Amino acid sequence: MNPTPMVSSERCPGILESGGHSLPWYVVHTKVRQEQTACENLVRQGYIVYFPKFKLLKRSRGRQQARLEPMFPRYIFLQPESASHSISPVRSTLGVTTLVRFGQEPAVVRPETLKGIQEFEARRNEARDEDISPFRPGVSIRVADGPLAGMEGLISGVSRERVIVLMQLLGHDTQVSLSHHQLMVAH
Repeated sequence: MNPTPMVSSERCPGILESGGHSLPWYVVHTKVRQEQTACENLVRQGYIVYFPKFKLLKRSRGRQQARLEPMFPRYIFLQPESASHSISPVRSTLGVTTLVRFGQEPAVVRPETLKGIQEFEARRNEARDEDISPFRPGVSIRVADGPLAGMEGLISGVSRERVIVLMQLLGHDTQVSLSHHQLMVAH
């Protein structure tokens, strides 16, 4: 069974499906934050490329926002277009550091492994932001913004807009309602 990469045109132009053949999938190590560049250049050379990304909630400008991030930073997967398509030019492609190797042999990923990655990617990217939020009842947090900045507490409830946090204020346990963007998970 050959996986069908679920790579949208905005992520890796021109590649939507595998050619349906049983050629191996290779692992490409890219330069720092150059996955997209490597992907585009490999596609231009005729390779079938899979660049998995998944939805993460990140703090940006004081707010928590959903963004697509590389699932495996600095790694993408490629498959030659045909048995006669050499993988030699890959390592000199703009954005690529090298093909991952075990000794002299290029690392190969089993199709069922890629299929599992694709299924996880699809589930994660279709999930609501609330479902992937790190804020859940029982989680320790630190207030990152506002008059209570620096204080820590324990989440007792979560809604779409607000998080209810149990905090020690003036020697008493107090429930405080805060915005998601004001909080960060305490480590």
